[in-house]
Amino acid sequence: MRLDWLEDILAVAETGSLQVAAEKRRLSQSAFSRRLRAIEASLDVTLFDRSARPTRLLPHVQEQTERMRDLAAGLRDLTASLRDVERIRRRRLVLAAQHAITTATAPLLVERLASLDLEIRLRSANREECLALLMTREVDVALVYDVAGEAPLLGVEFMERVRIGDERLIPVCASGAMERLNAGFGRGELPVIAYPGEMFMGAVQRRLVFPALSRFIRPSICMETELTLAALQFARTGFGVAWIPRSLVTEDLARETMRELSNRLPAIDMELLATRLRGSSSRVSGAVWEEITRN
Repeated sequence: MRLDWLEDILAVAETGSLQVAAEKRRLSQSAFSRRLRAIEASLDVTLFDRSARPTRLLPHVQEQTERMRDLAAGLRDLTASLRDVERIRRRRLVLAAQHAITTATAPLLVERLASLDLEIRLRSANREECLALLMTREVDVALVYDVAGEAPLLGVEFMERVRIGDERLIPVCASGAMERLNAGFGRGELPVIAYPGEMFMGAVQRRLVFPALSRFIRPSICMETELTLAALQFARTGFGVAWIPRSLVTEDLARETMRELSNRLPAIDMELLATRLRGSSSRVSGAVWEEITRN
């Protein structure tokens, strides 16, 4: 039995829905259904009652879910322990960072860590994925943004965190698109490149940016993307206004190929946080944390 098989089966047990379980496992429903059939074929057992609506685990399989949870937790812990030993042996550091941080801030941080003679791996993901990787000990340190009043960090009670910088989420557009945007602005319309609401940046837009906009203009989502860099690229083409961390557009603003619109549209102050699990005390991780948090 493989860990990913257990997690697939438990996703169905916990959600009671193939569709919701597929979303939890970040697969389309058809791909998830094929994977469940492949698990059954590999084990040579039937796990699901597909005559029921919605599809559910067979009763004798449902009875084993607690055992499966214990087994999955044990496998995760074993995997994490083996990774920890390997990292110490090879002086390896695994960092996770939000996509924008990977481009704007992580290179400078990695340069600072060069003196520690480490093998460094950098993983880029959205905020919740970065924190999930930290909670499962797949990474040593996660670099994420935070905004006062937003949902608390996933697993915050198990983490140490320290602010290592400040950032500002600013509205920008292509300089060549200003005339068209001003015309739309005069009609009370604003084309917006948005982030999905379930993501950190999207939640910030919907809680802080859109309500402020709606007091004087009608925001119209013309494009939605999970990736900050993709939003920036679309803004560069004149597609609409995007909210981008300022550090990512410094050069564009200096070259005057893009305009900052914070004098007319809301901008959001953010903190850049370094996070690690409490009790992370290996010699390598301790030296890295000391360097990261040094003023």
